[in-house]
Amino acid sequence: MHNPRHPVPTGSGAPVWLAGPLATGPAWAAHVASGGQSPAVLIVLALAALLGMAASMVGPRQLPAWAILLAAGLAQQLLHLAFAAFSISSGVPLPGHGHDAGAPPAEPGSQDAAAPHSLHLMLYAHTAAALVTMAVVTQWSKMGRLSLLFQERRKERAGKD
Repeated sequence: MHNPRHPVPTGSGAPVWLAGPLATGPAWAAHVASGGQSPAVLIVLALAALLGMAASMVGPRQLPAWAILLAAGLAQQLLHLAFAAFSISSGVPLPGHGHDAGAPPAEPGSQDAAAPHSLHLMLYAHTAAALVTMAVVTQWSKMGRLSLLFQERRKERAGKD
């Protein structure tokens, strides 16, 4: 039975580990679209795997929507910091990772020059990514039922042919 206070019921059949990649994808897109530098693909995949493991540890519990949103927001903050830390060649974060004038700016035409980004745009983009993640995770049980309905219809059509 579905309880509206707990959007992800136990035994819903939702692959809970997918919350990691579903949080990492929009986080990466938000980070890059708002002017941040992208880390290597393997780092993004490793972060997705780590978030997937964390989600599967929390997965069997019934969480209310506000807790899922809080977890998605925390994941976005951690992903932003990880993307900022690992998007430089040395893998060691610079002071403020571009949020202040701690390091002298590089020449505009050089390869060391970072792409300018707006902190407000970065905040809004990561907030939107957290909302998308929360919306998808809370609707998994409905998507699972919809998937079963489509499978049943395919079986019916296959039986008629």
